[in-house]
Amino acid sequence: MRTHMNWLSEAEADLIVEHALGLLERVGMRTAGSGRLPALAEAGATVDVASGVVRFPAQLVLDAVARTPRRVVMAGSAPEFDVILDQGEAAHFCSSGCAAFTLDADTNERRPSTLADLQAATALLDETPDVDLLWTTVTASDVPIEVRELAGYYTVLGESHKHAVFVDCPSQAERIVRMIPVVSGDEAAFRERPRFSTLLTAASPLKLDGALLDFHATVAACGVPVKVYTVPMAGATAPVTLAGTITQAVAELLGVTAAMQTLEPGARLIWGPSPTTMDMWSGGISYGSPEAALMCVACVEVAHRLGVPVSVPGLATDAKYAGAQTGFEKGTKGLLTVAAEADVLSGGVGLVDAANTLYLPQIVIDGEMAGVIRRLVAEVEVSPATIMADMVERVGIGGTFLKEKETSRRLRAGEHFRSQVFTRAAFDAWEAAGRDEVAVARQLMAERLAAHAEREPPLTPEQRRALAAVCEVTSDVERALRR
Repeated sequence: MRTHMNWLSEAEADLIVEHALGLLERVGMRTAGSGRLPALAEAGATVDVASGVVRFPAQLVLDAVARTPRRVVMAGSAPEFDVILDQGEAAHFCSSGCAAFTLDADTNERRPSTLADLQAATALLDETPDVDLLWTTVTASDVPIEVRELAGYYTVLGESHKHAVFVDCPSQAERIVRMIPVVSGDEAAFRERPRFSTLLTAASPLKLDGALLDFHATVAACGVPVKVYTVPMAGATAPVTLAGTITQAVAELLGVTAAMQTLEPGARLIWGPSPTTMDMWSGGISYGSPEAALMCVACVEVAHRLGVPVSVPGLATDAKYAGAQTGFEKGTKGLLTVAAEADVLSGGVGLVDAANTLYLPQIVIDGEMAGVIRRLVAEVEVSPATIMADMVERVGIGGTFLKEKETSRRLRAGEHFRSQVFTRAAFDAWEAAGRDEVAVARQLMAERLAAHAEREPPLTPEQRRALAAVCEVTSDVERALRR
């Protein structure tokens, strides 16, 4: 017994791809600022040097998609932390990135995020079992902008055993390349098990910063996986219809794929469609709308039909705090996107306010939500052994199964999901405990952060010194960190 869901028919998926290819052939993508436009022209694209617009023939795009590996390894500090994206693999959960604000867990005040927030979030994500990988979760506003990017990378790699996706405006390719031997020993070992990824964001509609393209092509040549990300907003930066926004998102992803695979054939690309809606009543972006969820599942199905791994913001919410809206939006969107067999769900763990605000206890709550979703879509064995008709016959009418050895054995094996945050207690017991789910999450947060402080760090002292040298970590940055 297992969940099976489909939203698009084959004809609908093919129609979306057909129109996306047509947009790239007729309209193209503006890629101004790239120093590698001549290579795209040589490969068969039509390049307008003055405007930077590149038009891609459909066959060039399809050939590029065919060169994109379906299987991608996203390695941690040791093989037990590795994540494998491939057909048939289960969905994986991660945080989102670059939250500008933090809702302080002690004061409940919303303030600009700091490097200490990034360190704490990374540590807590590292200790949350149902989180598989992470992004650079917040933007450290207390670090000067000229060193902020590298300070964030240094913090995340020094704090987490899990695979890290570098999100915060990656721009220094040479520094990224120099990190590779520090974290992996050499480039060959990194290619086998890449310790980090980067994120390349297209700007809707149909724009790609040329300098970013060149940066990501450079690091992809060293085996760094690249997540290709786009956030079309229905009604604002994309057509108001769901089908129109889905098609534009697919066109943007196909365009970036064509450029990247032309410049670096075989590059490990992960599609990151994040279609949203513009809430016409507030003027804000909405990741948690039902339309955003529907567009995400459609994009997952198109990506997999083309044979490309895909990540979507499945745990996104527009809510501002850990309340009913947060649980409903994260739960429904998370379940739908996992049922659609997304490879990765971001959106993300620990974040509220359209991924713009970090709340540390939310990491604990979202981790439990991920566990529930995994249980809902997991394979459930239906066989004579699990039907247990012989046991029912032996126990008989009015009997109890509490004393049966198989009951305790299967409970220990995980037959029933065991909650840590959500309560199953009787009302009187819950009332006597005097704690709601946020209070429980805060306690678990404190316990996990304490456990993380006692754990062996992912980098040796020698690696940490070498990484500090590559990132030019200053004494001010070190003081901003808690460890």
